[in-house]
Amino acid sequence: MNLISPKPSPYTLIVADIHLQPVPHHPINDTFLNFLQNEAPKADALYILGDLFEMWVGDDIGLEIYAPFISKFKQLTDNGLKIFLQYGNRDFLMRKAFCKATGIKVIEDITIASLYDEPYILIHGDSLCTDDISYQRMRKIFRNPFVQWLFLHLSRKRRLNIGHKMRKNSKEYSQDKPQQIMDVNQQALCEIFKRFPQATHMIHGHTHRPAHHTIEAEHKTLHRWVLGDWRPQAEVIKIDHSGPHFKTYPTPK
Repeated sequence: MNLISPKPSPYTLIVADIHLQPVPHHPINDTFLNFLQNEAPKADALYILGDLFEMWVGDDIGLEIYAPFISKFKQLTDNGLKIFLQYGNRDFLMRKAFCKATGIKVIEDITIASLYDEPYILIHGDSLCTDDISYQRMRKIFRNPFVQWLFLHLSRKRRLNIGHKMRKNSKEYSQDKPQQIMDVNQQALCEIFKRFPQATHMIHGHTHRPAHHTIEAEHKTLHRWVLGDWRPQAEVIKIDHSGPHFKTYPTPK
């Protein structure tokens, strides 16, 4: 008698703020590669909500530095896994060569994803931190298409130097800023929910503060799910027909 194992219930995985490092065998890199090898293939889809890479200063450089991940993504997408990516504040310069090499689809900064008959607002999260005025000013400059075009036409050496300097400045900037300024602004959050009244769930990253928050609105409860970073263990969100759940993904032994 042949026993047929029941098919696992369908689910989608959502991650953010992996910050893959531009050096081989970093604990974060090893953890995420293990995740791609053992966890991602079981899912219906994988959403990456920004800051996949610690820095990305052009497809020509990034495809070389992160070659093991590029080939792994391509293997996964060729085997049928749908992978969607939002830009983060560290890696918003991926272009056509990246998408072709990986099979990943880049999605809008604010995306409504219908998952198992439930709409979810997916967003990286930095645009919600409106109290950090200097950051928002810098974000507006860096997201200007002309500024990006100029940067991508600099030499490889100069782009790398700028990238490393920005990494260093970002760490110093974060240490000097009060934490509440760098967190999500409640008004900005509620405005997004008002724009998309069909959704009661929002998922974002950026703040590195994994948690599930609820907001009591008129006639309904709103849910904000915050993803953590990978330092080196992560809080991944798994969504199935019963809704979102946090799942801790630890460093492999």
